[in-house]
Amino acid sequence: MQEITGVPLGRWLLAASPVLVLLTLVLWGRWSTLVNALLTVAGALVVGMLVFDADMQTVAVGLGKGAWVGVWILYVIGPALLMHHLTARMGMKELGRALSSLLPTRTATVLLLAWVLPSFIQGVSGFGTPIAVAAPLLVAIGVRPVRAVALSLIGYHWAVGFGSMGSSFYMGALTAGLDANGIAAFATSGAIVLGVNCILAGVLVALMHDGWRGLREGAWMLAVTGPTMAMAQLIVAQLEPGIASLCAGAAGIGAVLLVRVLPHPKTATLVAPGLPDTVRSGEQEKVQETVGADQTRARAGNAAVPYVLLAVIALTVFLPPALRSWAKENLLIGPSFPATGGGAQVRNEAVSTYSPIAVLGHPGTFLLLACLASVLVWWARGRWRAGTWRPVWRGALRQTWKTAPSVILLTSLAGVLVDTGMVRTMAQGIADVAGSSYPLVAPLIGAMGSFVTGSTTSSNALFSALQAEVAQLLDQRPTDLLAGQLAGGNIGNSLAPVVILLGLSAVGVGREVGRVLRLTLPPAAVLLVSAVTVTRVLVAINE
Repeated sequence: MQEITGVPLGRWLLAASPVLVLLTLVLWGRWSTLVNALLTVAGALVVGMLVFDADMQTVAVGLGKGAWVGVWILYVIGPALLMHHLTARMGMKELGRALSSLLPTRTATVLLLAWVLPSFIQGVSGFGTPIAVAAPLLVAIGVRPVRAVALSLIGYHWAVGFGSMGSSFYMGALTAGLDANGIAAFATSGAIVLGVNCILAGVLVALMHDGWRGLREGAWMLAVTGPTMAMAQLIVAQLEPGIASLCAGAAGIGAVLLVRVLPHPKTATLVAPGLPDTVRSGEQEKVQETVGADQTRARAGNAAVPYVLLAVIALTVFLPPALRSWAKENLLIGPSFPATGGGAQVRNEAVSTYSPIAVLGHPGTFLLLACLASVLVWWARGRWRAGTWRPVWRGALRQTWKTAPSVILLTSLAGVLVDTGMVRTMAQGIADVAGSSYPLVAPLIGAMGSFVTGSTTSSNALFSALQAEVAQLLDQRPTDLLAGQLAGGNIGNSLAPVVILLGLSAVGVGREVGRVLRLTLPPAAVLLVSAVTVTRVLVAINE
């Protein structure tokens, strides 16, 4: 077993400096994401080469790996923007009005769109898709774009651990070298920590939306839906972890339908899209009177088509195990990279197909197919007008092009930090200082990994082996620390600048990363405290 050695404080601070600089610049909010990313990448290159003795090949390969991950992400952003422009043309505002009448209170509808629906989508489709779907729907019901992204990030974060058919969970289990019994124990511990944060996420979304009033309005839905999703995830995770988030989200939708028919002590109507949140039902009724009921329903139905088709396509591909495996293992596109190593005793193995785009199993493909199939449906119904396509795809392409440099730079930063050994140095230093108190910081390491990389799966790939090593040194169950790693990774994912940028792109706002981060930091801190507490309790119980 390789023991963790002490890391000098100065070296640790230099390893952490790019992350600290990026966080400071984003929170400061004076410069664009592109400028912030450029400065941070430049600083990381200097530190990596001068302090961690990385050679030119190491940093070049790190930049290349990160840039390719950026391409992977842009293949989500582009189709998501295409869907956004299509639905905006075909009746997104009317869909917002239709959603406003689905549940008895404004907060309940926000909880449905920011907490339940994206969690269900995360169960099937991976990086960014839930935010790309949920944030525009929240905007359609009158929530401002920045807040819509922040609500979605906090609301769905808990589902990432067992989402994407269990990709993050299985990465953690395999990297840590768990056997069958260990995987089962990890699934149980992970579902417990994430289940608590599932319930807490709903409470936080209600508070973020409308304070104590929002909490009162959403109380019925929170009381029914939260425990339902958490319990469904716990039960299914012990049978088949890969579909735990999917089943939990489906159970949540079922609970929402139950909430809809329950008697409610109080109702509140959503404001019309585009009006300030302070506008109440009187003004909304005046707006609605100007649109014929039949036309409103027709346009709302048109706007709903892409979302329905997206769910159908994703479920069709990913639910049958044989088809899911085939989609993930065929038509893979990805670059090859040579082995690299540096003075920081880091050895990066050669890889033939790095972070491949599985063309038939990628979220971007699902989004693109849903868009194209929607156009066919609208054309068959006589709803698609000649000349609509050109401004739609041009608008989506223009926004994607504006977003691309920032995304590529942020992911390139992650590649450099990983391949030069700076990320692992940060984690090792934390583990060395924490000692027997390490269970209190295990989720923080997971959060740091996903904040840097924008992916819980990547965070688990980086740190799951480290978590298992520390558990052995402290004579503790590795599965409990891995559960903290998984939960922390989910929380860090909701703070990652590249993920925030993806959400903002989906609603057509690209320069507000700092504002979203300032909104998500307080609830994320609460979720981290929860993850730390539950992880420590699990460790104490199993000592």
